[in-house]
Amino acid sequence: MQPSESISRLQPSREKPLGFSRDKRLLTGKAYKQVFDQARRVGNPYWTVYGWRHKEAKAELGLAIAKKTLRRAHERNRLKRLARETFRHMHTDLLGVSVVVMAGKSAQSADNATLVAHLIKLFNLFTVRRSVDSIAQSSQQTQSQSLIS
Repeated sequence: MQPSESISRLQPSREKPLGFSRDKRLLTGKAYKQVFDQARRVGNPYWTVYGWRHKEAKAELGLAIAKKTLRRAHERNRLKRLARETFRHMHTDLLGVSVVVMAGKSAQSADNATLVAHLIKLFNLFTVRRSVDSIAQSSQQTQSQSLIS
């Protein structure tokens, strides 16, 4: 091994733009508890998503796919892969949000396209664009009410 090779090993590798590194995950029980305690819950028959908006400029994902809901490991793993992949593609829209994804009973029999489409709809409820649009809409309503008065 050449000296230059050992130095390059010590340097951090480049961040993959669509990677799922440790800084994009909820890692501790304390982090999960904080999300569950302060989050807004949204769901459909396939997924339940707890989302908490915080002040940090990063998006974090936690997965809580219960064995009680889906008995077989390969079913749980499929849902985890789909949730991670969907999050990886949407994490730039979810900056400032920590989310915990849980699976519903109906997810077991659904196809991948259906599951991804429903998860995207739930993630969109927490996106930055949506919150900016809702703030702008509420300020327009306030202005229109002040003009009426």
